Amino acid sequence: MICIAENIGGKGGIAGGAGAQGQASQIAGGAGACDYGYPVLEVVTGLTTDLTVQLTKDYNGTIPADLSSITRVDFCARPSMVSHNKEIKVPCTYTAEGVVTVSLTPKEVDYNNGVWYAEFHTYQDDVQVGNYRAYLCIRKGMTGSQDGPNTITAMDVRLAVMDTSIEANQLLDDLEFSDMMIYHAIERSIDEWNETPPGLARKFDATNFPFKEHLIKGAVGYLMQEVAYRYNRNRMQYNAAGLNLDSNDKGPAYIAMAQAARLEWKNFIAAKKTEMNMAECFGTFDLPYFGNKCYW
Repeated sequence: MICIAENIGGKGGIAGGAGAQGQASQIAGGAGACDYGYPVLEVVTGLTTDLTVQLTKDYNGTIPADLSSITRVDFCARPSMVSHNKEIKVPCTYTAEGVVTVSLTPKEVDYNNGVWYAEFHTYQDDVQVGNYRAYLCIRKGMTGSQDGPNTITAMDVRLAVMDTSIEANQLLDDLEFSDMMIYHAIERSIDEWNETPPGLARKFDATNFPFKEHLIKGAVGYLMQEVAYRYNRNRMQYNAAGLNLDSNDKGPAYIAMAQAARLEWKNFIAAKKTEMNMAECFGTFDLPYFGNKCYW
């Protein structure tokens, strides 16, 4: 079961019947997990999914949240933290020991594919007293809604860098990136798009970004850059059986890979935003007194 600590995320587990610690969900109706940070819940359009999580007082998920005095728990999700016109809000069932279940039906998830910011809100009467954060990934199913761009998932990014299994990482003997790290890199890439001049009338979020292939490159660039910091920070040479070893000497290689992916992403931003900005310069307006249209 996924554990979600108040305000600070939580450790991974299994919720909804799929997923593993640190590994993306690959089963419809399940939920991915991560080993730290904000957990990832995953559902599919066209299906009803019951997601069960454990709310905790601590990051490690060892102290269950006490909901004995709670009168209501709501699940809320928005495409971005500044979005006010699009929201999923569903009442939850819960136990005094902090086990919370939310049922998401096609009514909530169809036509809403993408990555959402999600929170469990706990109330005493009408006063909110708790906030538990997660990511909600709604991906397209063949029987669900087909509108909007394809959802970029953690597995899309994993396949791009071959971080798909423990067997693919022989030296690490583990997955290198958690789901949370991947969705955070996607979030940073979209923020970079929105914040890079020229400013455009339309702002994108992780539910409507239309350029999936280039968004994957943006996410890869940030992931490689972030893990390079970790390798450089943890370098330590040591001798063992006459051999000089340094298992964290991969920083320069990761920086080179990050720079290549980041360059492709930034070049795409510059080219595409220039194209879109020029398109916004043209339009029409009516001059009713003269009975014609003017163009600019």
